[in-house]
Amino acid sequence: MDSRIVRRRRSGAARHLLLAAAFLFCSSQLLLVDANSWWSLALTPIQRPEMYIIGAQPLCSQLSGLSPGQRKLCQLYQDHMMYIGDGAKTGIKECQYQFRQRRWNCSTVDNTSVFGRVMQIGSRETAFTYAISAAGVVNAISRACREGELSTCGCSRAARPRDLPRDWLWGGCGDNVHYGYRFAREFVDAREREKNYPRGSSEHARTLMNLQNNEAGRQAAYNLANVACKCHGVSGSCSLKTCWLQLADFRRVGEFLKEKYDSAAAMRIGRKGKLELLDKRFNTPTPEDLVYIDPSPDYCLRNETTGSLGTQGRLCNKTSEGMDGCELMCCGRGYDQFKTYKHERCHCKFHWCCSVKCKRCTALVDQFVCK
Repeated sequence: MDSRIVRRRRSGAARHLLLAAAFLFCSSQLLLVDANSWWSLALTPIQRPEMYIIGAQPLCSQLSGLSPGQRKLCQLYQDHMMYIGDGAKTGIKECQYQFRQRRWNCSTVDNTSVFGRVMQIGSRETAFTYAISAAGVVNAISRACREGELSTCGCSRAARPRDLPRDWLWGGCGDNVHYGYRFAREFVDAREREKNYPRGSSEHARTLMNLQNNEAGRQAAYNLANVACKCHGVSGSCSLKTCWLQLADFRRVGEFLKEKYDSAAAMRIGRKGKLELLDKRFNTPTPEDLVYIDPSPDYCLRNETTGSLGTQGRLCNKTSEGMDGCELMCCGRGYDQFKTYKHERCHCKFHWCCSVKCKRCTALVDQFVCK
């Protein structure tokens, strides 16, 4: 009788262990699915729809990271997907440029979530990433319209600016910023809008944060577009000008959003289920402003939980007092010094007409790396 009880207890314990293992597996799968993002399109080579042969697997089913709503848009606008990937890639590269001298340098860590677990924190850095990615999509789609690459749009149909001189022509083939903005809003926000979290919950707060920052990125790309003109006339007389709407250089968009990052507003979820300022002394954010709900990690040490990669092994500037300086970048841990050869062009001379010839110089320079 005792041996039967022992066997039953053992079998019961085994069942509990199996159930616990199954639960953990399912939880990890849910986390993995949750971590996937449309940003992964930046790291996935996407062929044009007409490149797929008859009987091949449809384009949209091959793309990972899409939410159900985004997959439906993919099926309706398959020719847009390659440019969404280009937009995400542009956003990631600009993020890495803007933060190249910071502890968090916008590193990509895998092919699904792209930025890793650090995006699970509703920090300033996450806010910037959402904004610059959304701006990248506006940029890429607007330009693809102008170049005639998409079936549902063409050149910009923006109204003639009122301050444009009367004798200047309006109507060159401009970037279709209006279409780019609208499509980016539908596609990028689809993931957030299909979530159904309880009103006032922390998950709901994160959704509202993401939507705000997506809009700020789109607004930046849209509002910074300006009028470009070209002269016509004999011997460059510029007797006639043709003008059109043109996207701003994306570096300017990145710099603008970097300023918004520096002045981002700390928010919390209010009783009415809306984001409200943590400190009422500051101005209420506009649609152009970035917001965040969680404090940033210090990013000094590698942390698997937060996704921080740490700064060990990062190059630093010994003479700088800014964030790229060895004292701040290395978080007080110290740094190692080594010498390396640096190759650069030198002794450049202009030759008539019309070329510049340079020599290649090599110098031994000091470099410093965080411990």
